[in-house]
Amino acid sequence: MADTATQVQSDETGETGALTDGFHLVIDALKLNDIDTIYNVPGIPITDLGRYMQAAGMRVLSFRHEQNAGYAASIAGYLTKKPGICMTVSAPGFLNGLTALAHATTNCFPMILISGSSEREIVDLQQGDYEEMDQLAIAKPHCKAAYRILHAEDIGIGIARAIRTAVSGRPGGVYLDLPGKLLGQTMDAAEGAKSLVKVVDAAPRQIPAQDAVDRALDVLRNAKRPLIILGKGAAYAQADDEIREACRNGNWHPPMVWPRACCRTPIRNQPARLIAETTKNRRRDVDRRPAQLATVARKRQNLGEQPKKFVQIDIEPKEMDSNVGIDAPLDGRHRLLCLGSAGRHEEGLDRTARGLNRRGRGQGREQRRTDGARLKNTNMPMDYHGALGALR
Repeated sequence: MADTATQVQSDETGETGALTDGFHLVIDALKLNDIDTIYNVPGIPITDLGRYMQAAGMRVLSFRHEQNAGYAASIAGYLTKKPGICMTVSAPGFLNGLTALAHATTNCFPMILISGSSEREIVDLQQGDYEEMDQLAIAKPHCKAAYRILHAEDIGIGIARAIRTAVSGRPGGVYLDLPGKLLGQTMDAAEGAKSLVKVVDAAPRQIPAQDAVDRALDVLRNAKRPLIILGKGAAYAQADDEIREACRNGNWHPPMVWPRACCRTPIRNQPARLIAETTKNRRRDVDRRPAQLATVARKRQNLGEQPKKFVQIDIEPKEMDSNVGIDAPLDGRHRLLCLGSAGRHEEGLDRTARGLNRRGRGQGREQRRTDGARLKNTNMPMDYHGALGALR
């Protein structure tokens, strides 16, 4: 705060004091929470905010379109587990960034869209301010939460709430509305420093009750051919090593990874695919989210005629039973659950499953050879496989 304070002298007392303003309080609040990269399209009323950010040592990446800046911020949040910050101008710039905010919320990517906006008293009376729009009301249906900060002393708590909301529970997008008049507000620098909030344990760990874990393990223990289907949540939790260890200790099939999950676990696991799919429906099924794949498998009998039971791990309890009835719901994070269950599965794969494993290994080697060449391509502009190869 000392670096951003301005020295002023009182006419009445002659004493010299330090002031800060909304620009620098926003910067200090972000830096206090280890956020140092901004994705934006500069313009009124955030032009000077971007300049001050650069002067304060923050990395400000400018784009030609707010939607692209928003997508960059959202994927940065997914990869780092810290909310990516997209900053836009008011009205048209905000609307361009709103698409990325909605995608971040749907895809569970932690992201904060910060937009400048017109003055509230003019917007509420529809008196015709510059780019007048009630951006907060428009953003609310498309994100986890939307906040507006009206006073400089609330900047610290507002940014802290946005950060915690974006990463806690099921991650997603948050909108933060900063009216242009807010940034120019001044206050005592010492009081401003006290108003800032360092977010502690933004995404607390969640561990389900032991009886829920035991119920899931009983389902797996009695399964003849257990199949694991992974989604983005496992990749976001970075639980690759724990999942492999749990599969190895339990003698389960290696995971079938949903193509968009981008795990370090092999994307196409052939033994799992041979169990989960028929040749006729192969391409159509693997493009679906894991819960949808379970629905398709149950309806088409792709997993055989025997009764099927489902165990679902999800950070959001409302996702349970959304496509099929879940026999053993687990509300928590993949990494913790794998650590708790590794080595407790006693039953091995049956003879059929072992045969599928042998058959799948040969096809898997061929698939990895084909995929390896695609992932190493240097096409310009970069295509899907080139981008995935760079990430892996």
